[in-house]
Amino acid sequence: MKHIILFAFFLGALLTDTCACPGSPSHSSDSATAGGSDCWAYNVLHIIRQKAKSGHVVRVAVVDCGFRLSHKSLKGSIFANPGEIPGNFKDDDRNGYVDDVNGWDMSDHDNDVSVPEGRERMFYHGTHVAGIIATVFQKCFGEEATGLLKIIPIKVLSDQAGNTYFEDGYRGIKYASDLGADIICCAWSGGQISGENKAILDAAIRKGIIIIGAAGNHFTEQIDPPSSFPGVICVASLDSSFRKSKYSNFGMRVDISAPGDSVWGPHPLADNSYVSEYGTSVAAAIITGCAAILKAVDPKANLDEITDALRNTAMPLDSLNLTWCGKLGAGLPNMKKAIEYLKNPDYKYSAFDSSRPEGKIFFNKKKSKASWVIKPAGAYKGIHITTDCGEPEKLINVYAGDSLCYNGPFKGIIKPVFIPGSMFLIELQQKTGLPRELELKYNMETIDSAKLFCHDIQTLEGDHGIITDGSGNENYANNCSCKWQLSISTGRRIQLEMLNMDTQPNIDYIWVFDGTSTLQENLLAKFSGTIKPPIIISLSNNVLIWFLTDGQCTGKGWEMKYSDVE
Repeated sequence: MKHIILFAFFLGALLTDTCACPGSPSHSSDSATAGGSDCWAYNVLHIIRQKAKSGHVVRVAVVDCGFRLSHKSLKGSIFANPGEIPGNFKDDDRNGYVDDVNGWDMSDHDNDVSVPEGRERMFYHGTHVAGIIATVFQKCFGEEATGLLKIIPIKVLSDQAGNTYFEDGYRGIKYASDLGADIICCAWSGGQISGENKAILDAAIRKGIIIIGAAGNHFTEQIDPPSSFPGVICVASLDSSFRKSKYSNFGMRVDISAPGDSVWGPHPLADNSYVSEYGTSVAAAIITGCAAILKAVDPKANLDEITDALRNTAMPLDSLNLTWCGKLGAGLPNMKKAIEYLKNPDYKYSAFDSSRPEGKIFFNKKKSKASWVIKPAGAYKGIHITTDCGEPEKLINVYAGDSLCYNGPFKGIIKPVFIPGSMFLIELQQKTGLPRELELKYNMETIDSAKLFCHDIQTLEGDHGIITDGSGNENYANNCSCKWQLSISTGRRIQLEMLNMDTQPNIDYIWVFDGTSTLQENLLAKFSGTIKPPIIISLSNNVLIWFLTDGQCTGKGWEMKYSDVE
């Protein structure tokens, strides 16, 4: 099996006790805005104080590299296995693990989940993730938090490891599942997933366990496991302007996004050490804390209900992320609304937001309207709509713009129906008699980002003009392959002058070929980086330009002037 890669980065200097954020409860944060604080990532979640009404303790398993259990951010929040007697060297609960009182080290096969002494800078991630979860939870429940949340630390990186590849991540998920975790945080992704590991995930999800994963930090539309697995909540990362973090993966598989830039949390160097870190792993930790809050508010809520509460009340992000429309999930969590969504059964009828690119529409004959407009910002291929209602005599209309694209019974959309377009009107036909209750699920189908600005081949004729990658003020796309065929009068040649240039150096290239094919013998030049190359002149009256990018970093793009010469 290929390694599981821990996608997280260390950023900034270690500080001690200088931030009031860890452990400080939030009061009325409904008007919170981003930026200007080490605690911005917590403030923008709109967490309001709640009074616990049940004795249910939420068990959150963190599958990661190691933990400083004595850190002040985790004090009182670490799980203690009631089935084990500490220090008697027996497997009291007969689960196959001796003295697994506070979790287990899957890689070193012992009950010591702590960070190896002297290796705190490599093994910092688990402490940071667990501390962020505890902080989010405490913002909601204050001093009651430690009695309502217990973190199960599961170490899946050996003390002797030379890198941060997780080989035992899925074994850690199984352990958490067998131990009875409510939520499992997998703030990592990568590698391949075997049939055995798919079975582990599937078994946990069938139990109703909420699994949360990181989208990854490779600036690509590809989502790796475990986040790519159906049923796992996939989380992308945002900066303090609510824009996609430059490094964050994206795509239709993403369920929701959360702050991931400069997020304050604990570090294992000391019990009072903190650090600002970035990555989709940080965003996954924040969503884990949000899910734990909802589970504490309503212990009976299942995976679908908690996911619905997060997604159907999220703040849409597409207007700020036109390049990534529909690829950052439902948006940024609003915990005030999400809590209300769970606590008030009628709230779901008014939670619909026409600019949200995915979600559910709920209809009640006495409590809601019978038509909805879906109009998220940006451009899309179309929309997928499905329902749980199969009544053949009840009719529904779906308009794309001004065109009626679907007119028929509800049973026709029990299986997903796809309708091309970017704006839609859904209406229930009054004359047939409306159903008492109805639930519609929808998601917008996005445009392939590789073809967002340029694609295929364009043929240009004329003696002069400007060619660009097409991205304008945005960065150009990953994995794009675009060609321009220039042709001028016979007997003339083509002069090429680069006006502006910003591409990933030695990775993303602008290839220039004489003639009409990409044969090696026709290659005139290839450009990359940020330094403008010299003017070149073709050998004939035809030039083929090929812009090719990889799946990693991108730049602002390029602009080239062409003209004919003797």
